[in-house]
Amino acid sequence: MFSFFKNKVDPKAKLQKILKGYQLPSFPAVVMQILQKIRSPYASAADIAESLSLDPGLSVRLLSIANSAAFSPINKVENLTQAIALVGLSQLESLVLGVGVAKGIPKKTCQWHDPGEFWLTSARRAMLADELARILCPAKESECFTAAFLQDMALPFLACHRSDDYDAVFKKWHLEGGDLAQLEREVMDWDHGEVATWICSEWGLPENIALAIKNHHDPNADSDHETLGPVRLVSILRENEENNGLDELIAKADSAYNISPEKMEVIIRPAFEKAKDLAKMIV
Repeated sequence: MFSFFKNKVDPKAKLQKILKGYQLPSFPAVVMQILQKIRSPYASAADIAESLSLDPGLSVRLLSIANSAAFSPINKVENLTQAIALVGLSQLESLVLGVGVAKGIPKKTCQWHDPGEFWLTSARRAMLADELARILCPAKESECFTAAFLQDMALPFLACHRSDDYDAVFKKWHLEGGDLAQLEREVMDWDHGEVATWICSEWGLPENIALAIKNHHDPNADSDHETLGPVRLVSILRENEENNGLDELIAKADSAYNISPEKMEVIIRPAFEKAKDLAKMIV
């Protein structure tokens, strides 16, 4: 149970009510095993590679991302041990966690939810948050990457299992923009960040990631504003190609964090290129 939960929240009961009785799938056991190895101070790269090999699909994806523009290897990465060394344990944990979550998220196309567009936007947020964290909070780079990548993880569930009254919220957000959490709160007594924390709890994800996801629309959620700044900033991005929020994001980076539009232009293009490879790893 996360320490920030109030009034003895029962995540399973909350999710069943919000998602109209839908049963959340179990978090993949093999992914949890891999994460435990990554976090163990006693596990070697060979030990982690052995656990990764239990999931051939994940192994192929990891090798693919290690050979992608995101990491720009000098020589081709041909085995998991090399991939682990190149990617690094912190980034590896983020990638494995992202793949594990993706396995449990609805893959079907629903009204206002296209899996390909959803994961591409999520990857753009993650890569851009990673770059921004290097400027604003280098010690939290991996946390920002993961939280930005998973910040909208509740939306596919809401789109596919609560469409009766949630479609109107989605439509307004996609077509008009604005703060999604605020739109949700106008018609519900919860927002997607809160729903995501219930999912994180059920899946046993790290509390710091769950808290970052919970607060990504609230700049006053805690006193450590700078740490979560990149996650909050990239939440402005939307899937709609004609109204994707990028201009708004650039303006906000300038006004709130003193990152000039010119600097943002330099950051955004390569981050979005790297995001294409990350999205392919997930979809």
